Amino acid sequence: MLRNVLTPGCIVTLLLLPFTPSLRADDVAALKAQVKQLQSRLETLESRRTDQVEKEELAGMMKEILDEAQATPALPAWMKNLTLHGDFRLRFEHQSYQGRRGGGNALNNPRVGERKDRNRIRMRLRFGFTKTWWDEQMEVGFRLATGEDNQPASTNQTMTGDFSKKPVWIDLMYAKYKPNWLKGLEIGGGKIWNPIKTRTMLTWDGGLCPEGLYVDYVAPFFGEFKPYAQMGFWMVNEEGTRSATGMNAGSTLRDTVMYSYSAGFEWKFMDALEWFFGATYYDYHNADASTGGWLGRYGADGQWAVGPGGQTPTQNAAAATQAYPAADYGLLELTTKVGWKFGFMPQPLERWTAWFTFVHNCRDDYNVWKNPPIPAVGGLGADRHFQNDPNAYGLGIQAGENKKKNDFSLAYAYYYMEYGSVVPGFGDGTLGGPNNQGHLVQAIYNIDDFLTLGGLMVLYQPIHTNDNPANAAANNTTPVATPAQVNFPHSLDMTAVFRLELIWKF
Repeated sequence: MLRNVLTPGCIVTLLLLPFTPSLRADDVAALKAQVKQLQSRLETLESRRTDQVEKEELAGMMKEILDEAQATPALPAWMKNLTLHGDFRLRFEHQSYQGRRGGGNALNNPRVGERKDRNRIRMRLRFGFTKTWWDEQMEVGFRLATGEDNQPASTNQTMTGDFSKKPVWIDLMYAKYKPNWLKGLEIGGGKIWNPIKTRTMLTWDGGLCPEGLYVDYVAPFFGEFKPYAQMGFWMVNEEGTRSATGMNAGSTLRDTVMYSYSAGFEWKFMDALEWFFGATYYDYHNADASTGGWLGRYGADGQWAVGPGGQTPTQNAAAATQAYPAADYGLLELTTKVGWKFGFMPQPLERWTAWFTFVHNCRDDYNVWKNPPIPAVGGLGADRHFQNDPNAYGLGIQAGENKKKNDFSLAYAYYYMEYGSVVPGFGDGTLGGPNNQGHLVQAIYNIDDFLTLGGLMVLYQPIHTNDNPANAAANNTTPVATPAQVNFPHSLDMTAVFRLELIWKF
């Protein structure tokens, strides 16, 4: 207010000076100096007044915030350091089969196991919590997910069943400890995130959470060169009783367990180059005693069965009275990965990754059971073409990564998995399982930081097909047919999978 009064007055005085002849030049100069001094004091007073008002307003705001904080009840102690995580996925999938299993008989009747092209809409929901203690040394967590209990590697739920409700299962439940007194050590257990560093889509599906205990140590003494060693004990199947009927009659009351031993290193040369190499040995014990069905006992899609049994009720009934062979797995997995940057590429495609993996089953003894006698079904056995099939390998490359809005990635992979090379049901189901080779192409775009749109195409076919007419007839018809009834003795020739999916992470 003071400034608003004095300023116009000073201006008027200065304007009148030329019309006042009695004033001398020095008087005018003195008057100008006084006006300038008054204006300086005015600005100082105005500044102090503004600062005081701002301080008063700030003090009032702080008081309101403190009052609200005191009025709000404090969170329970158990909710501190508690984090929610999860994702929702909506997927459209088309599967095209370029060859039908077995064909039909002279009357063109459909055969058991014959397939049609499929169009499926599938969804996945996963959500859970993690909680940490002691400066993040101790962590526990759990996650619930959709899916089916007999598919350990899948949390997909197909939209079907007359609008029925969809089940939710325990998908993750673990605890792990990373002590500050020994940097690099990690001990974990439960149904846990897969800690095996050499894993690829050939040996482990990304959604499979194994169950057991592990100890992992990464040496922190060598700067950017980080060697590691890991050991795990995994409970595959606890066999408590023996069933009197059905396929479980072959049970021996032995538990199926797996030990994993792994070692390797990760070496970061600079921000633009990283290299990983690791070796893991999976030592399965009593794999034939598992009731999970992942041994491929039924010889689907031209794969020979590891023991008596087959596709028909007659074969299954006969198998219930006979013991399974002592099939087992001892898998050596060697994996290397290299990551680098191309500075001249557009930002979303600067980061590149390439990988290669080789798997060998050191205990491949399936050739002993190439053609087991099954008198109850006419002596028909397995495909004679399977001989020593212990190897698998895969390689791939990816350009780009998906972390934030407008990120984009493009990936390609080729894989080759002989029948006895990997455990059926544990690897990525998109690849078709053992006895398959194929190509995979995938593209993912970040619509937002937490929302991605992706497309995938996979083409795969069996390495060996069941071209024995007798086997094709027995495995694809009910009742057992004669070879003359089989128009197409080959098994599935080519499968094409196309997917479009939207994923929201939170």
